[in-house]
Amino acid sequence: MKNNVLFEDLNKKYHSTSIRFFVRSLVVNSLLMLIPLLIIGLYTIFRTTNESTREAEKKASLILNQADDIMETFYTHVDNAYLFFASNPRVTLQLKNAFEEPSLTLDSLKSVENISLNFQNLIYTDDYLRNIYVYYKNDYSRIFVPLSSKLISFPPDSEDEVLASYNHAGTEDVWMDLSDEPLLYTEYRTPSLLIYRKLYRRTTDIQNGLVIFSFSADKLKNELKTMLEYEDQQLFLIDSAGQLVWPSSDDIPSDSLLSLSEQMASAAGDSAAETINRDYKSYTATYLHSPRSYGFSYILLTPKDKIYKTAISLTSMYIFMTLASILAACVTAFFKTQHDYKYLGKIIDVFSTPDAAAAMTEPSKKGSSSPFEYILMNVIHLFIEQDYLKVQDSEKAAKLQLSKMQALQHQINPHFLHNTLNNIYWESVKLTGSENKCSQMISYLSAIMRYSLSDPQENVKIQDEINYLKKYLEIMKLRYTDKFRVEFCVQPDCSIYPVKKMLLQPLVENAIYHGIKEKNGKGLIRIFVHAKKGRIYFSIYDTGNGILPDKLELIRRDLRETSQTGNQHIGLVNTNSRLILSYGAESGLHINSCYGMFTVIWFSIPADSLT
Repeated sequence: MKNNVLFEDLNKKYHSTSIRFFVRSLVVNSLLMLIPLLIIGLYTIFRTTNESTREAEKKASLILNQADDIMETFYTHVDNAYLFFASNPRVTLQLKNAFEEPSLTLDSLKSVENISLNFQNLIYTDDYLRNIYVYYKNDYSRIFVPLSSKLISFPPDSEDEVLASYNHAGTEDVWMDLSDEPLLYTEYRTPSLLIYRKLYRRTTDIQNGLVIFSFSADKLKNELKTMLEYEDQQLFLIDSAGQLVWPSSDDIPSDSLLSLSEQMASAAGDSAAETINRDYKSYTATYLHSPRSYGFSYILLTPKDKIYKTAISLTSMYIFMTLASILAACVTAFFKTQHDYKYLGKIIDVFSTPDAAAAMTEPSKKGSSSPFEYILMNVIHLFIEQDYLKVQDSEKAAKLQLSKMQALQHQINPHFLHNTLNNIYWESVKLTGSENKCSQMISYLSAIMRYSLSDPQENVKIQDEINYLKKYLEIMKLRYTDKFRVEFCVQPDCSIYPVKKMLLQPLVENAIYHGIKEKNGKGLIRIFVHAKKGRIYFSIYDTGNGILPDKLELIRRDLRETSQTGNQHIGLVNTNSRLILSYGAESGLHINSCYGMFTVIWFSIPADSLT
């Protein structure tokens, strides 16, 4: 009755715990599926993002330096023109005289043509350079155009524009302007990048002229466009006065760009020749302050979505795979919980109604498709055999009781023998009044008996086995006075290893009885113990009579046939059997002998089995 109530409580808890099992199964399945995906995915995204950032920074720096190289070429032309006039005052004087003449003389025309030759070669060889203009203030609205080798008059409104540039306020000697209107009425309407350079009187700071270089803005735009690496990438040029000169598009307000330029210029500090990177809205801004082109600066804006296009794609794929894995884990956990609980319910039913277990089928084999089915069928099998198990337990209890009684009896017999030997020892001492050979032999025999009558399968230290062997040899020396001497060669670090008891004594006994005893004169027994290549080696060497070859082969055959015990070498055969059973076939005895000279027996055991 009590068991039925217990199993009713289990049935009530069955449904309440199903949710917890589902959650636990979900966590286990999710972790197994998501941890590798999470680690690999995050590492891939992190690595891709870093590589994209480094690649974008490298490309941006290259673009800005290439743009600065082009602008440096433009300014080099302007500086060369300035040096030409500054280093040739006679040329300047001839040109100014031509500007001031009401009608040009033949000498002035020749001077103008000669000066034009110096600039025409430059115009023809530079694809960007469209024209060069030289202006000195005059009353005839004239301007020198080397391309046509003439002083050309231009309309008053164009002259006003040139005069405004001539009287350019500020301290800049060089400045830039982007214009869609031609400087002369004879020229085509096309976008031009104009670079102005003031001309001064020699050795003074008084301005006396102006040189203007006109570069093709379309060619420059196309060149810069080919350098851009990303779609919607934009390049801006800012002059030394902090004015936006070259916008590549009108998408970003000029004020925002100038403010960004000031911030990045202050961050650049002394590193004017290095690019500076900073986030700007949805762009990555790269800044370069040119150390060569009269203080001009460049800002390159690269859309972040273009830089991190690969990383964004990987992130999207990673999120999709993560969600798919979570969904798969939920489905797997649900069906696994349903499957497992079906068999758990059957197990609870079996325990709650054990009387019905006998009507169930036989237990399935271990190869069953479900572990719960295997458990269920084996539980039923246990209920069927419970009576047999009770009988078996009673029989085991009786056998255990009998074993205990036999063990007590075995303890009584050695105890009696030990006490008897003790009494004999003291009686022997009383007869002679002191220690004698008889009492010594009894003492050694008592110690040997205590050692040998304990569990023979017990492990002892090699040093304890050697000490026991020494006591045995002392008895043999008393019996066979001056018949042999013993040498022990035990490697110190081997003495602490455990070994099975009484492995050496039968071998030494065999050496005494079959070797030393039958030899005329005094013999030698040497016991070696040493470690080598993960094994402990034991060898017993004696200088007895040795063994005849035929007899030696017979002994070796007996050792190979471990069941052979009915022969005079029972000690060798039994010891060989114990070694093989305890340590394996590799640990069996080996014997070698030379008749009339020596005999040696050796074996080895693995060191790892001793720890």
